[in-house]
Amino acid sequence: MLAHTRPKMRSRAVATRLLVASFLATSVVALLPHPALASCAELPDIETAFAAADVVFVGRVLELSNGNRTAVMEVEQVWKGPQLPDIVTVEGGPGDARTVTSVDRTFEAGTYIVFPVNSTPPFEDNICTLTQHMTAALDVINPFADEPLEDPSAGEAVTTTDAGDIGTSQTADPVGGGDAARELGSVSAGRNPVPILVVALSVMAYLWYRRSQASS
Repeated sequence: MLAHTRPKMRSRAVATRLLVASFLATSVVALLPHPALASCAELPDIETAFAAADVVFVGRVLELSNGNRTAVMEVEQVWKGPQLPDIVTVEGGPGDARTVTSVDRTFEAGTYIVFPVNSTPPFEDNICTLTQHMTAALDVINPFADEPLEDPSAGEAVTTTDAGDIGTSQTADPVGGGDAARELGSVSAGRNPVPILVVALSVMAYLWYRRSQASS
């Protein structure tokens, strides 16, 4: 009897260890950055967006943080809406660095035309708006088109203040955009192998448990 009991006890112990490991792995996943589901409707043309907006302004990036999702900007011109402070903050995603969404906007050095979601600072933004780098194509809605605004930040350095990256800078790219392609449903967090590990451990624990039950 004793010879048969020990293997059963060992299999149950293994199953218990796997269940505990699965629980711990699940706990780790809960502490990791996690994507929140979101999506965009089809973007309107620039003139329609301008007509519908409460505030549209031109801002030059001075400082980046929160994974480049938060930009401190100097307001160069207000194309629509009330007078704004000289310096404003634009949040391109959740303020919590552990949370990302599929519509987060990232910024880079340069001058932007900003279509914020809200009408008062601090402003909120995402890739579902027509916020973009300044280009000549925007003259169609530019009330200052007779005095075109050149990008004064080309070649300048922008301070980034993310943890572990304090004091670094990036050089302005007056042509490129700081955003990922507007593919709806894409998640900026990338693929995470931990959930796969959790599922694998859970399946193994379940199989070991069934086997130990069948042999008892």
